[in-house]
Amino acid sequence: MTTVLIAGVPRSGTTWVGQALGHSDGAVYVNEPDGDHDPFAYRARLGHLVAPVLRPGDLAPDWERLWAGSFAGGRYARTVRDRIARAIYARTPIEQRWEAWLGGRESAGLRLSSALAVPRVAAPDARHVVVKSVRSELAIEWIVDRFQPRVLVVERHPFNVLASWIELDFVRDGREAMAVARYAQERFGVEPPRPDDSQLVHQAYYFGVLATGLREATDRHPEWTTMSHEELCVDSPARFEALATGLGLEWGEAARRFLDASNEEGRGYDTRRRTEAQPDRWRDRLDPQQIATIRATLARFPSPLLPD
Repeated sequence: MTTVLIAGVPRSGTTWVGQALGHSDGAVYVNEPDGDHDPFAYRARLGHLVAPVLRPGDLAPDWERLWAGSFAGGRYARTVRDRIARAIYARTPIEQRWEAWLGGRESAGLRLSSALAVPRVAAPDARHVVVKSVRSELAIEWIVDRFQPRVLVVERHPFNVLASWIELDFVRDGREAMAVARYAQERFGVEPPRPDDSQLVHQAYYFGVLATGLREATDRHPEWTTMSHEELCVDSPARFEALATGLGLEWGEAARRFLDASNEEGRGYDTRRRTEAQPDRWRDRLDPQQIATIRATLARFPSPLLPD
């Protein structure tokens, strides 16, 4: 079985890429098993704040079970216990989940769903498993060391990513950026924003921590594949077919149909987009002051995150 991990910061195009590659012949696509909407992931992320930091060799039993089930095919267990846990979790407001992840109060519903939650299980018919994550930036080497998937890192121009974060109101709570402050100080020597800095400064800082952590891990592993969202938007059918082949997947008619169908207007979290319009989309979404703020914030990080 071929296993592929697709990683990137949120809003970098990983869902589009993951769904396209997940339509390869014989492939099963597992979307964000470590994300916000899975009760076992909620449980695994407790105590790790918003971006789990794990290094090869670290002990993390719940993460071990989470990723083992994901790379086996990532199917819901569908036992009575699993169904109850998911039903309770689905009724908990997302704000309650973030409050708990940030070290605040945990509601009774979250405690119950967490206690009942079970990891995903194998998909016996899968020849390939494609797993997509936007929460693994600071733990990716732990995942790869333990499970040995092929890795695809998707990058996107920071202006495009942050324009989307602005529109979707990411990093609403200043504690989100502060949750990675210690990591940023120890690894990059970058101080966190001041509490009274603008939301965009907090957003750009948080992006910078995740993107730099992922970039440094990628630089240590030349065997990983790195692709920019902007590259994939140009001559998408040919580039995706070559990418799938390089990752050991079987590009076929279902994947071609998905790619064609996704090439239309979409909004918000919808993955449909006119691909030719994506690379420079930030030019119509950010004003000069926003661009200057992002540049100044990202310039503090050691990796050159902004293209020349």
